[in-house]
Amino acid sequence: MARRHRESLVELTVEDTGVGISPDLQSRIFEPFFTTKAPGRGTGLGLASVQQTVRQLGGTLFLASAPGQGTTFTLRFPPAPDP
Repeated sequence: MARRHRESLVELTVEDTGVGISPDLQSRIFEPFFTTKAPGRGTGLGLASVQQTVRQLGGTLFLASAPGQGTTFTLRFPPAPDP
């Protein structure tokens, strides 16, 4: 779902109903090469890459999660300039 934020931002929210992320892991999930997957099952670059891309575009990335309650990522970007 994308919408214009009242402060002239474009907001994209992605949420799931999964197991959620514990607070101790939340502080690390954007670190490059951090993963909770078994060896050989992932590089740990996904969320680090997303965060870097969002920042390069002048945006911000927010995380809301609790164990047993799913996870929500909210991305906010400045609107693109008029052509």
